[in-house]
Amino acid sequence: MAVEKVTRDEAQALAAIAQRLDRRVLRRRPTRSDVLDIFEHLGTIQLDTISVISRSHETVLWSRLGPYDCNLVTDLYAEDSALTEYLGHAASILPTDLLPLFRPYMENARATHGGWSWQPESQAIMRRVIDRMTAEGPITSRDFEPPPEASRAGQWEWWGNKPERRALATLWIRGEVMVHKRDRSFARYFDLPERVVPGFWEGEAVSIETQQRALLGHALRALGITTARWASDYFRTGGPPHVPIARVRELLKEFVAEGVVVPVEVPGIAEPVWMDAALQERLELLRERKARPTLTTLLSPFDNLIWNRSRGEQLWDFFYRLECYVPEPKRQYGYYSLPILHRGKIVGRLDPSFHRKTGVLTIKELHLEQWVRPGETLARSIAGAIEDLLAFLGGTPGSWILAETNGQGITDLLRPYAGDVTVTRE
Repeated sequence: MAVEKVTRDEAQALAAIAQRLDRRVLRRRPTRSDVLDIFEHLGTIQLDTISVISRSHETVLWSRLGPYDCNLVTDLYAEDSALTEYLGHAASILPTDLLPLFRPYMENARATHGGWSWQPESQAIMRRVIDRMTAEGPITSRDFEPPPEASRAGQWEWWGNKPERRALATLWIRGEVMVHKRDRSFARYFDLPERVVPGFWEGEAVSIETQQRALLGHALRALGITTARWASDYFRTGGPPHVPIARVRELLKEFVAEGVVVPVEVPGIAEPVWMDAALQERLELLRERKARPTLTTLLSPFDNLIWNRSRGEQLWDFFYRLECYVPEPKRQYGYYSLPILHRGKIVGRLDPSFHRKTGVLTIKELHLEQWVRPGETLARSIAGAIEDLLAFLGGTPGSWILAETNGQGITDLLRPYAGDVTVTRE
């Protein structure tokens, strides 16, 4: 099969289109069904504990849907049993229907010998946790008290001072408990598998072949344009991928023969690249200068579009590192900078802070990429994205402040839109 040549501009647009980041299609307040549709299309949305403006998964949904009620997500857990959590892309929220694809990993975790979970004392703790869950129903780590002899947990002690917390996490990875719900404070409640996904452990698990083909298929649809490395990385544990890269390369050859993907060349990307065949018609429209991405929005640092940092660098020439763990004097872009996506291109980043009591959003820093020339259209689009974020967070329209930018040009252009602009460094 001939390899089709795709420009970088086209590849960037297709990636945004595949991620539902090309335009806002709703002209109404998003519903529970709309939220679930995004989860089903993306396959998984990564969780993170940092909540500077909103929780990361909430920001991911806002970027695609616009302002929505975050309670819809928690409702989809307990009320509909439509969402649960597992190691989709590290710790992630995913549609419950996809959970059987991770059963082989759970079974392997159960069979793996050694480590904390195989110590007799640990096994006794896990049995006590299961017994209590069986008797009382869904429980969270908050339902357990530290042992009397436990010292205060340090800042970086992942498991805290409650052995039951580690037991719950271990049982969850092994599929012996499942995430039943999140409450309004986003505490995670676990329950027995038969109460969360009835029949989950009945019968044989899906074959590795079925699992790998299904996960790769989901990844291809969500990525749109991909290398084998990017596709392998899409569904992964906190470390290894669920579909190893060597297997991805084999399956991509099969998918080409089946017409699922099309081999393409993208300037600047040395590795072989594939395009979801379902995007062929959209590519033709792009070449006719139709149906181009129009959305300008902000992205969570853990957004599916850019969570693979290598992909961001290769496809958009966008170097991104989260700097919240970097000492303040060494930060270049800010504590929690959000990439700015403008019409399929990543044009910069801004570091926001939302004061919930006053409803004021402060843009502590705003940096455009060096190749970007500020103009009225870009400024109006960025201001619109900031206003949209403010509405999502519950702030008052117009109550945002631009504290610092990397250029007077964009400052002057944004000044009419912001509530107040003070430039402290140029």
